[in-house]
Amino acid sequence: MIRGFYTALTGIVTSMTRQAVVADNIANVNTVGFKQSRTTQTDFELQVINSQGPTLGLLGTGSIPTNLRLDISQGPLEETGLETDIAIEGDGLFVVRNGGGIAYTRAGDFRVDANRMLTTEQGFPVLDTAGRTITVPQGFTVSADGTIVQTGQRIAMVGWPPGGVTRLGQNLLAAGGALSPATGTMRQGMVEHSNTDLATGMTELIQFQRDFQMNARALSIQDGTIGDATQLGRLR
Repeated sequence: MIRGFYTALTGIVTSMTRQAVVADNIANVNTVGFKQSRTTQTDFELQVINSQGPTLGLLGTGSIPTNLRLDISQGPLEETGLETDIAIEGDGLFVVRNGGGIAYTRAGDFRVDANRMLTTEQGFPVLDTAGRTITVPQGFTVSADGTIVQTGQRIAMVGWPPGGVTRLGQNLLAAGGALSPATGTMRQGMVEHSNTDLATGMTELIQFQRDFQMNARALSIQDGTIGDATQLGRLR
């Protein structure tokens, strides 16, 4: 009886967590360079046992959200014609300075400030391969490898870190593990849109909402069963 109560409760928590992930993806469907997050679920007690020793099989004693990861697949590219818009096609992340530290982004909808310094939309300086800020002239051209033809500076681009990334907010990422050279190319006058598929996201959101409702119903039934058992004990 208590086992069923616990199973339904963990199902509710898992559904809520997965709904939150999908809702975040949908909310950022129009965010330039956004990469959606994906998650799965597995048996909670099985996760615990596998972390302690060999696999014992499926136990069915509640669920837990697992494998939260970033989907780094290519988002659709759109031609804008703006010289400050630079999209990465393939593997790669731009390098920016964030409050004295280094961060990374996939969003190439850049701006030029009053000093002709290239920045992100939020005002963070974009860095070159030597870790310096980038000053661009009027009518600048960026080649496929990130070199600014008029000045010779090269926009830094690193590959997706094998250790994964952490979201910092403001469309910035922190890298985990060693960084490697990127294999992608830069496309000036274009932006990369979010790789979130709205139709898939809405379908998943409905599915997780129904999972939540079913688990809530199961929890209510378990609660009623416990109440009935308590009442029978009193009658005796």
